[in-house]
Amino acid sequence: MGRIRFRRLVALGALAFLAVGCATGADGTGSTAASGGPSGKPTTKEVIDQFLLTPPDAKSFSAEESEPVTAPIQGGSMSLPYKHVLPLPDGPIGDANKTYTFCFSQALTGSTWAVAQQESVMLEAKRHPNVKVLYYNTNNDPLKQVADLETCAAQKVDAYLIWPHSVEPLTPEIEKLHKNGGLVVGMERTVATREYDTWIYLDNTKATADLADAIGKKLGGKGVVVETEGAIGSSPQILRKTGFAEALAAKYPDIKVKFTAPTDYSRGQGYKVALDFLQANKDQPIDAWYTHYTEIGFGVAQALKDNNRTDIPQFSIVDGKKAVASVQDGTFFAIAPWTPVHGDVAFRAAVYHLTGQEVPKNISLVQPPLITAENAADVLQQTWPG
Repeated sequence: MGRIRFRRLVALGALAFLAVGCATGADGTGSTAASGGPSGKPTTKEVIDQFLLTPPDAKSFSAEESEPVTAPIQGGSMSLPYKHVLPLPDGPIGDANKTYTFCFSQALTGSTWAVAQQESVMLEAKRHPNVKVLYYNTNNDPLKQVADLETCAAQKVDAYLIWPHSVEPLTPEIEKLHKNGGLVVGMERTVATREYDTWIYLDNTKATADLADAIGKKLGGKGVVVETEGAIGSSPQILRKTGFAEALAAKYPDIKVKFTAPTDYSRGQGYKVALDFLQANKDQPIDAWYTHYTEIGFGVAQALKDNNRTDIPQFSIVDGKKAVASVQDGTFFAIAPWTPVHGDVAFRAAVYHLTGQEVPKNISLVQPPLITAENAADVLQQTWPG
């Protein structure tokens, strides 16, 4: 396909307006495009390294086994693998006579991943009788998320827990909240600023490098991979695209990447863009398919089945019980785990700030190994109920 470009990412303040792009080379491989120039604005790589990726000073924590609890929305059992990070005792926080209000703003709805993230916040919040959580969900609309955060600001909440939809609209909003004295704790998706109190990071670099290596080994270092992206302008889309491209270029330069249209991370759009690509490229050799999220991958799997192309191995990101079971049945060849069960860490980080306890500005949750047929049975017992 032709050149693929990211939407412009806008960060106000010190960055002013910042253009970020990712291009596809003439040979079909993904490559990071510099957007800097005479203006002196940062290049794409500089923005990714400085703001979107895990900072080098982040304090790392690995998952640990914990006693399963009942998932408050989805039902069934779930574990809190980062319960040991910034631990808090049961009972009131801070001033026992005060009610502390938290604004929890999520990037999207209709996703079991988002539900599990919300459940992890709920499970921590219920341990503390003097807290109140205001839950907001954007319905995949970043401008609604900005409006939700403004609503929270008007209510003078004590802390903001934010899973941002995309970089462009949320960067200036998060900067404004923080500069106006708001306590901001972000998680997973990132924005182009360091104006926050604490951020919980997952490791896109390791996840994409692991998948690139698995694809390279599966293809013997040569072949064609089709890539289906998530929502343009969201940090997962940016990082899962650039990280994968860089890892392939470094170790497997003879693997070429072709692109479908992007998606909103949904199964329905995964099906549509895959079907369109397959119909438009009937003679195109395809040796593997990489998706930015397993929900997209389920849609791609149906399109492959409808076109008698189930021989194409799929690689994706994000676990959960359905996805892991689909490694066992062969729908996916390999999946990079991507836990939503970290909202409790964000909640406790906010409490630490509110109560004057020391807390890292940047927290990194260590990336687990790829899920393959060899370890899927064990992972299935531990993964979240998505």
